[in-house]
Amino acid sequence: MENKDITLDGVAADFISTLIPQQKARSRSRIAFVSVAIEIHFNWQLAKETTLQVSELVREMLPQDHYDLIVADEPFQDHNQLKAFLDDAAHQGLDGVIVCHSAYTTGEVASQLGTWLAKHQTPIFSLAMPEPMGNGLNLQANRLCSQNFVLGILNSLGVKYQWQFCSPEDPRVKEEIQAFTRVCRVLGYLRGKKALIAGASRVPGFYDCEINEIAILKKLELGFDRVNLVDITARMAEFRSEDVAEIKRQILSDVSCKFNNVPDNQIEDTIRLSLALMVVAREGDYVAVSFKNWPELFDHFQIAGDGAMALMNDQGIVVADEADTGAMITMLLFKELMSDGAGPGTIPMLSDISYLSGDGERLGVWHNGSAATCLRNLATGYECRKHGILENYDEDTAWGLLFEFLVKPGPVTIAKYQAPSIDTVLAFEGEIVPSDMKFRGTYGEVIPSGYTAAQIVGTIMDQGLDHHWIVGRGHFLRDLQVLNYWIGAESIDVANAGESCGFGG
Repeated sequence: MENKDITLDGVAADFISTLIPQQKARSRSRIAFVSVAIEIHFNWQLAKETTLQVSELVREMLPQDHYDLIVADEPFQDHNQLKAFLDDAAHQGLDGVIVCHSAYTTGEVASQLGTWLAKHQTPIFSLAMPEPMGNGLNLQANRLCSQNFVLGILNSLGVKYQWQFCSPEDPRVKEEIQAFTRVCRVLGYLRGKKALIAGASRVPGFYDCEINEIAILKKLELGFDRVNLVDITARMAEFRSEDVAEIKRQILSDVSCKFNNVPDNQIEDTIRLSLALMVVAREGDYVAVSFKNWPELFDHFQIAGDGAMALMNDQGIVVADEADTGAMITMLLFKELMSDGAGPGTIPMLSDISYLSGDGERLGVWHNGSAATCLRNLATGYECRKHGILENYDEDTAWGLLFEFLVKPGPVTIAKYQAPSIDTVLAFEGEIVPSDMKFRGTYGEVIPSGYTAAQIVGTIMDQGLDHHWIVGRGHFLRDLQVLNYWIGAESIDVANAGESCGFGG
């Protein structure tokens, strides 16, 4: 996974972090390592040595602050002992299993592994490797056949698996195991958690922002709470005026701030709304938020919620515009894959695809200023503006605050799990490149990798896909492919010829 973090701090982020509850500490993910073999047929000593060597190599691949590797020191040849080990490991929670085929095994061991996995719904990675041969040395372990035998039984039992046949010292093994365990960590973290739909519903007419909550529970075991907007805005008065004033001072005095046309009271209301949202999110231990940021905020509070969401995203609390809960789920999955959900620049941004260059090479990703400010291009800075769409209509009745800026160039991955059940996803990689600001709000231009922008846009139109797209920093398409496999999401192929025409439906 190529992930080049943005190193900028969010605007006023350090001070804001002192005013809200801190995120609860994350527990380490638990991965079990088991080896299978049979003593009477092949070299038992070699099987034991292989088990220890491979388990240590795997341990070195996994960051110790994120993972506990529970290792069985000897290969299993008794199916009851294998079950007892897995039962004991699962008693404290288990996020994934790595099985090493150190030698040939028995059908009883393979079937016990399969029935246990089917019952516990735990992802498994099967690893086998070449063995010493040649110079008169005969087959000592029969590892390839062992892997074939075990995976055939797992398949017959309806158990999903990943597999690799490769020397453990090959860099490809580290890449695949790390991608597998990152996905295990994401799924383990989300299990039993809740996200918040703030405002309790979606904005008018945005049908592709709905989700099927039962379908999400089946895939991610992620639930939802719906909280009315008044329960959040009622908390805006809790924050000290001097703290709000200090945040405003830091926003407007930052060296990156190039312009401001937002009245003081609107800036202060935006800050209070942001703090209220963050407190509610942290107090409820919600993993992410989708926010119905209009029309009630416009009509009754004279606030544009975009600036509030930008400050919130800067704190690592994922929040999606317009109560697009599918977008929020995509943002959450991105965040967790990008950098274990921590660190500056690991927060993705929600966007529309609003521009296609005449040559079909570039597409523009844009939205109304809710992106984390740590994503800004320092060379061009940011502006504090009233809501761009409203201001285009009537400057006198436009509300703020939102942050308007060009996004910093660099590698990105773009995707959207499609409403309402995240059964399908279109994902691609590319580079944000230097550009002019073509739309009011937050904007960046992307040159995709492997396809032209016109082919991607054409596929979106052919397939009638959702109108929000999530932009994550770095290239991590392989991680998404692993994740899609384990949650049962089908990848949508780029199939349009890129001629700005096609057929849909």
